[in-house]
Amino acid sequence: MSSLFRSIQRHAFSRGILYLLIGILIFLKPKQLFDAGVYLIVGYNVLLGVINLVGYLKNKQNGQVSMSIFYFIAALIIWLFAQPIVSILPIFLGILIIIGGATRISRALNLRQYVNISYVPMLVYGIALLIAGIFILFNPFGSLIVLFQFFGIVLTLSGISELVTAIKLRNYKNPDIF
Repeated sequence: MSSLFRSIQRHAFSRGILYLLIGILIFLKPKQLFDAGVYLIVGYNVLLGVINLVGYLKNKQNGQVSMSIFYFIAALIIWLFAQPIVSILPIFLGILIIIGGATRISRALNLRQYVNISYVPMLVYGIALLIAGIFILFNPFGSLIVLFQFFGIVLTLSGISELVTAIKLRNYKNPDIF
């Protein structure tokens, strides 16, 4: 238990800094970071394709040439279709949120018959979900950027939490407390 505590303590500060920096970058430059992520994934696939191609040229194994071709094709598909593929995801998310909102509204209206249960909070929540789902459905890429920025905010808050944890854990001498 003591070694686990020390491992968590040792890496909490660096994790916190990393989360904080990436979260701020995602929040401030979501489109650029998305594009960089696509290029990183494409580059990784090209690199794997080159490694397999070099392996084929050295060892003459057919499996490596087919894997090389697969990685090159995957890189090309990701590079050409990353934006359309990712733009479809918010549409599905919007539909799911609309269904969730409609379900909440239906449940809230069914709760009106009970005197001791307030249906208003669930009704408001259902309406908010319905509006959010419609917004996401009719503005898929714009809402994708907003969702990506929200992820950046969550990552930033997680980084702050890690930093606070690292500072607090540094003051404890006895790891058995946890």
